Amino acid sequence: MGSIDVLILSVNAGAGHERAAQAVAAALSRRGSTVKVADAFGCGPRWVFSTVIGSYLQMLLWVPGFYRFLYRTAEKPVAASLGKSLLTAYLYAFLGPGLRRLLRETAPKVIVCTHPFPLGVLCTLQRESWFRAKLAGVVTDFTVHPFWAFPGCSRYYLAAVPLLDELTALGEARGKGLVTAIPINAAFARAKQLTREEAEKRLGLNPVPNRVLLMGGSLGLGPVAGLVKRLLAGATMPLQLVVVAGKNRLLAERLQALAVSPDQLVVYGFTQAVPELMACADVFVSKPGGLSASEALALGLPQILFPPLPGHEEVNHRFLIKQQVAVTIDNLANVVDIVQGVLADPIRRAGLRRATEGLGNVNAAEEVAGDLVTLVRSVSG
Repeated sequence: MGSIDVLILSVNAGAGHERAAQAVAAALSRRGSTVKVADAFGCGPRWVFSTVIGSYLQMLLWVPGFYRFLYRTAEKPVAASLGKSLLTAYLYAFLGPGLRRLLRETAPKVIVCTHPFPLGVLCTLQRESWFRAKLAGVVTDFTVHPFWAFPGCSRYYLAAVPLLDELTALGEARGKGLVTAIPINAAFARAKQLTREEAEKRLGLNPVPNRVLLMGGSLGLGPVAGLVKRLLAGATMPLQLVVVAGKNRLLAERLQALAVSPDQLVVYGFTQAVPELMACADVFVSKPGGLSASEALALGLPQILFPPLPGHEEVNHRFLIKQQVAVTIDNLANVVDIVQGVLADPIRRAGLRRATEGLGNVNAAEEVAGDLVTLVRSVSG
């Protein structure tokens, strides 16, 4: 297919990595760059994905405490170094040949990873004389895990300024980090220009005084159904709950079976309308995924976080609370008091919105793309 400017490698481990990849790809295309997005695990046998990502998902489901232990252990220097070496060797053995073919076919000038796992394989391939591409990483959480840190990476696109210190603590040069915020779809920039009434009209929603948007990520994970039932049963103020169940059909069916009016509950499955939904919501109740949190930050939407999944989401949770852009539901039994407390306090809600101004960026993907164009030119020149 000839030489392209940028190859973006993602991993299908939750939708966030792919959404970031697509956002950057679209921004590059708007600038006239040639770009291809590929799943790194598509370069090897299907069972490689199952042994790595599939095992991770199963641990989250069945033994979350054990996964938490592994994640925290992997943050320590000795364990991180050993873990990176072992994982890179494993992935190089089974993904390396396919990645090598993909790189020879596309001949990219720059390769961007939205997940750290392919980065180690690429840094190993750098030792081969034909490899000329520069490497970059889009970090899709509010932390830099040690598995991101490789000397061969030229640029890291980071969610916030504090992550620059984390990057240097891992031995990488501070100048490699560029704070852009996590890249999100351009639809959020368009949604930010809408009034509440315009967003409601596009969605066909009736005007209501207090709208709560609830999500559990693309897979509809977490105690979403329980939160909805508690809010419907215990609310003492008018509330409309808008729930995005994502790909979780069982969750959508359970909620749609509740006999309540649309002014109390609206249920979406997997939808492209999240930007408009955020534009007309008063609060966002969700787990602290890197992409969904960044989307809410970009639209200045206060967040109420239910207990996170072990690992990176726990780190995201701590970061968002520390930055005062979110409050937490420590006890699910208190969800009604917490949600109503935020909605009933305009001063508190305004404070949460102000805190997002230094973190949210609807133009993050454009900033990443602009810098990538510079990297492409440095290779071409």
